Amino acid sequence: MKMVVLAAVLVAAGPCAPPQPMSASVNVIASSAVRMGELSQLVVKVTNTGPVIPHLGLVFRTSDHWYERHEMTDLSGCVVAAESAGFDCGDLAVNDSRTFSFSGVATAAGTFHYELALRELVQPYDWVNDHPDGADAQTWDETVG
Repeated sequence: MKMVVLAAVLVAAGPCAPPQPMSASVNVIASSAVRMGELSQLVVKVTNTGPVIPHLGLVFRTSDHWYERHEMTDLSGCVVAAESAGFDCGDLAVNDSRTFSFSGVATAAGTFHYELALRELVQPYDWVNDHPDGADAQTWDETVG
């Protein structure tokens, strides 16, 4: 009887494969030098190369959050998700490509270092392009004078 139960468990578990990791190609273009009160831009192009990414999050992994340093004028269809330190840009389908063009007026002077990574903003909150040493991130600096 134990062998039958064991065999049934193995047969049932056989087709279960680990989930396919989320992956995407990402390109970021951002203003690098602006004056206080000037319009700054952040453009993020994402092409999904893996499974559906639910609630695609463009997440800042440093203490500098672009949406906090600018008075947002265009969220490109996304919403600020401050609890996740980024933008929630909705679902991204398999093989779908979207370009997010954010605009904001620079409100704080200084030099800021940004590190942007992609993550699903629903459980299990997996990173996109994740590796044993961490998720891929796009980095840039912006100087506001």
